[in-house]
Amino acid sequence: MKNETYKGTIESAYGNILATALKFEGQFEAYETIDELKTANDMPSNDEIVKFVNDKRKANARQKSMQAALDAAGIAKPTLENPEVQFKSMVKILVANGKSETEAKAIASAALGYSE
Repeated sequence: MKNETYKGTIESAYGNILATALKFEGQFEAYETIDELKTANDMPSNDEIVKFVNDKRKANARQKSMQAALDAAGIAKPTLENPEVQFKSMVKILVANGKSETEAKAIASAALGYSE
């Protein structure tokens, strides 16, 4: 196995654009040979197996690094306890039920006592 690195930038989280983009990076151990994977019967080619497993491992490690960067920056996923989330959710529901966006925002604002 060999150690590989990755890096990226988070520009939005949980449906919101971040005021400042967050950089993240990390490492993962990449397989180099099929012997390291110890495969089963009826599998894709050796090269395809190695690529598949490495891509999966990288995606998992990348997601953990992104979450760590968001946590370190104090950016939490908004919940329904958040008035803005309540408002946006209600507007989506009302629009889905045939109201115009303006009408939906007025109804949601009146019901929740919150507006954008």
